[in-house]
Amino acid sequence: MAKLAPSVTRQNAAVCGPQWVKIAKDVSVSRRRVSPQSRPFLLQAIHAVTTFSTQERLVQVEELKRLLFTSALLKVQSNIDLLLGLLTYLAWSSDAFLGRADLVSRLMMLAISLVYDLRLFKSSSIDVEVMMSMTQGWAEESPRNLDDETPYGILERQRAVLACFILSSNVSSHLGRQDAIRWTPQMDEALRVITMDNSCPTDKLFVAQVQLQLLKQKAEYVRQIEETGFARPGSRPDRQVVTLAKNLVDYIPHKSADAFAWGDTQGSLVDILSTHAQYVELYINHLAYSISQSSPPPDTSGRQSDSWILPGFERLECLWQSVENIKAWLDDFYKIPCSKLPGQPFHFWSQMILTITLLKYLSTLKDPEWDCHAVRNKVHLISTMDHLLQKLALSSKEPELQCDDHLLKYLSKLLARCRVWGETRWNMASQVQDVESRQADRATTPDTTSHSHSHIPDLDQMAWMQSMDLGDDQWFEDVLGIPTTFY
Repeated sequence: MAKLAPSVTRQNAAVCGPQWVKIAKDVSVSRRRVSPQSRPFLLQAIHAVTTFSTQERLVQVEELKRLLFTSALLKVQSNIDLLLGLLTYLAWSSDAFLGRADLVSRLMMLAISLVYDLRLFKSSSIDVEVMMSMTQGWAEESPRNLDDETPYGILERQRAVLACFILSSNVSSHLGRQDAIRWTPQMDEALRVITMDNSCPTDKLFVAQVQLQLLKQKAEYVRQIEETGFARPGSRPDRQVVTLAKNLVDYIPHKSADAFAWGDTQGSLVDILSTHAQYVELYINHLAYSISQSSPPPDTSGRQSDSWILPGFERLECLWQSVENIKAWLDDFYKIPCSKLPGQPFHFWSQMILTITLLKYLSTLKDPEWDCHAVRNKVHLISTMDHLLQKLALSSKEPELQCDDHLLKYLSKLLARCRVWGETRWNMASQVQDVESRQADRATTPDTTSHSHSHIPDLDQMAWMQSMDLGDDQWFEDVLGIPTTFY
């Protein structure tokens, strides 16, 4: 059996990525359920994602692709082993940062097709009955023949469905190559089934993560309706999004007795989940700002209606709340032990990059009513990148990262070069601010070459994120606009 790296433990997986694989406390039972005979593809995926050297991982990925091609295409198989392996690889893959986002997108589509092939979206009243028999003693009263339907198998399938939802949402948002799968009544049922089960304390974290992602997805649906012009007359898309942001209070866990109930005596899991919650709030809040900035459709008289444009004060309040969210995200990030960082999934690091990118925009926003100096006093961009670099450097000393080509090295490379970029242009932006304010507005230049900005794109519409290749110096030159020889 492939050996899991220390940083990819069962508890860490519950928050880093969806906990669709539950390792039983009974070792003999665990070996029967997750063995080379029962879960060969899953074990290969685990082996791949716990190989931290990029070059060594590429070898593992090729073997993974060979197994996938043979099973899914040549033999046309659809089974839970393939699905769990795909979900595991997608969650902890570094491909999105190394120029292989297309592969991530294709594998995500294959995972979705497996969910449909396995009919996991089908109503599963038997699953509910089995869980009721476990939790409420209905076993003798159930008229159904459950055959091989075990509680473990039911929970495994339900987790897989919800994991597919979370991952498709993340891939859609961060890579922009496909639409996320829609939330369904069967997912509501899956969430209820997992909530009823008390055998795995970390399921509470998984449920919280699903609820967070669902709130983010609902905000995205509001934007889609607003963009297509199908919103009801008189509706307030920006207000709907703000309401979703307020609902986050119910899902952000607090460091209390719950942390100990989850088996998290140091609170690190709560810190990791809290970064996710802060990012979702940042996403929703910034989306409210973006919607308020878009031009509304003309009314019946042909005039532009401004009935739902955010007033100036509320618009600035949205922007400042984004600054607060960024600071809260960073505070939680700094609390996470260095030993936990190597095992984080791809969406965690994407959130870090997008959070810093938004901070850069907020620090240089060209708006007469916006105080960039207040932003810098609250969260200083250059100092923040220094702190992040220090944290990644400490994490790189962990035993499993004793190689020169692990993901944290590439992320450090990105932050270091962005810091040079920022420091080079920081004072320059201040010097030209007065001159630019007297000039007529001109077409917005690419965000990587301008000194200040009059427009902030949505977090899931950063085109450069979708083409990221941290292993290619030419990509840095194209995006940052600074020759490699400058560094």
